[in-house]
Amino acid sequence: MDHLQGKVTLITGAAGGIGRATARLFAGRGARVVLTARDPARLEAVDLGPGDAGALRLRLDVAVPSAWDEVVGQVVRECGRLDVLVNNAGVVQPALADALSLAELERHVAVNLLGTIHGCRAALRAMRAQGSGCIVNVASLGGIMPLPGEAAYCATKYGVRGYTFALHAELRGTGIGACVVSPDSTDTAQLAHELVHDEARMSFVNAPLRPEAVARAIAAAVRTRRPEILVPGAMGLLARIAMAFPGLVSLVLPLLLRSGARRMARERRARGL
Repeated sequence: MDHLQGKVTLITGAAGGIGRATARLFAGRGARVVLTARDPARLEAVDLGPGDAGALRLRLDVAVPSAWDEVVGQVVRECGRLDVLVNNAGVVQPALADALSLAELERHVAVNLLGTIHGCRAALRAMRAQGSGCIVNVASLGGIMPLPGEAAYCATKYGVRGYTFALHAELRGTGIGACVVSPDSTDTAQLAHELVHDEARMSFVNAPLRPEAVARAIAAAVRTRRPEILVPGAMGLLARIAMAFPGLVSLVLPLLLRSGARRMARERRARGL
């Protein structure tokens, strides 16, 4: 039997690229999927195929702790349990550190970092009661490598990784897992938004991943419960090794930024921007 069969799985940001791909994958492998987003109308457009019959679609603003309590409570009442939480919702607004508005700075922290933490806390109350479960938090290789022009986003993803590692250690022996999936840039609406901002050059150094590749990594995290899965693995490992020498990384950053700028220019031309 597939390890996802029958698992009640709550996915945030389920109307977007990675969230939608994850919901489809999990539903196709027999999980009972709970899709959440701030805009319920967008959730209705997500087609899960044959696994759609048992799916729930719920409004959730991840930045509001009480909203988390309500949604998790509803899931437990209607489904009997919560086996997997995928904290995927996130935002990004490229800008130089001193040019990003205070409102955007606070939105990064509220959604990317605190939204993840609120979700973990709400899910843990349900999972501790049943003695099992798995939390997968989606971070980024930008939580390992510095992203000039996206410092706020970078900081929140560093925070998600740190929080998850601590949670992973804290939950040893409880039957509950905590894992972080850190992907490279992925072909989503978020990346399309970054494309029109010159500050986001580091997000275009490599060809973007398909959302389905990240979804498969999330499924693998539920199965293996490894502390972190990097996507792609080789690039992630290289980033980890490089950041053991931050001074050397700063020397190669200009080359990476030029490479990213060239890829951005090609993609803009291809899209007629």
